[in-house]
Amino acid sequence: MIRSMTGFGNGKIKTKYGALTVDIKTVNHKFLEITCKLPNSISLFEDKVKGVLQKDLKRGKAYLNLTYDGVTPHSESLYLDLGLARNYYNKLKELKRVLHIEGEIALNDIVTYPGVMNHRVSEKNISKLWPSVQKAVNMASLRLIKDREREGADLARDIQKRLVKMKKNLAKVKSKAHSNLKNYKKKLEQRIREISGIQPMNNDRLEMEVALFAKNSDITEELTRLSSHVTNVEAILVKGGEAGKKIDFVAQEMHREANTIGSKSSDYSISRAVIEVKSEIEKIREQIKNIE
Repeated sequence: MIRSMTGFGNGKIKTKYGALTVDIKTVNHKFLEITCKLPNSISLFEDKVKGVLQKDLKRGKAYLNLTYDGVTPHSESLYLDLGLARNYYNKLKELKRVLHIEGEIALNDIVTYPGVMNHRVSEKNISKLWPSVQKAVNMASLRLIKDREREGADLARDIQKRLVKMKKNLAKVKSKAHSNLKNYKKKLEQRIREISGIQPMNNDRLEMEVALFAKNSDITEELTRLSSHVTNVEAILVKGGEAGKKIDFVAQEMHREANTIGSKSSDYSISRAVIEVKSEIEKIREQIKNIE
């Protein structure tokens, strides 16, 4: 199934230690890039969280936010960062001197600063939370994927409509290609008569000019390749998976073939149909920027 690169999913788990909430938002990006925001108390799970998402996502920029409303598993120890406390104290003394502030620096002025005194939990005990974190991340990821698949289905339908329009215009080009040669022969014959006034004309010379024109304006190969590319894109849409880069490559080839057809043809109706084909190709290329 085709997936969009934009989507949202969330998951919430209640544990005996508290509630875990995971929100994941993804947007377009050439490659997979994951940014995680976790509470300090469980920040050691960041690599594991990214590992879970890497199994589910292939392209896009993902933003994961995990909130934890609870207490960490027991076996906490009170930790005092003496180096940080000393730095706070020295900076406060410097501030007093610069601003000419009177009074003593109290203990309360230091211990309330972030990081001076906090609780530390051993990795052995905090790891008890991982199964719940993993469950919440998986839940959010599953909902994210469903959201991306819904939008991906809409994109696939739109691309399919573009392909149908391309087929109709290619059929017009094919039907006009043969008549284009006849019209050229007729116009060339009339032009030669107008210039030279020769009656009758030299048919051998005329046929040679027409044959040369036919050789230089033959678009059979380009039409065949372009039609094959259209079929290829249809197959990719059916197969699904990582389709964005594949379709982008095929679309580039389609555009190249369409340009060649346009440059070889002097018929207005063919040129107009080619412009319509190129317009649909560009619309497809815009859409696949959103596909994983």
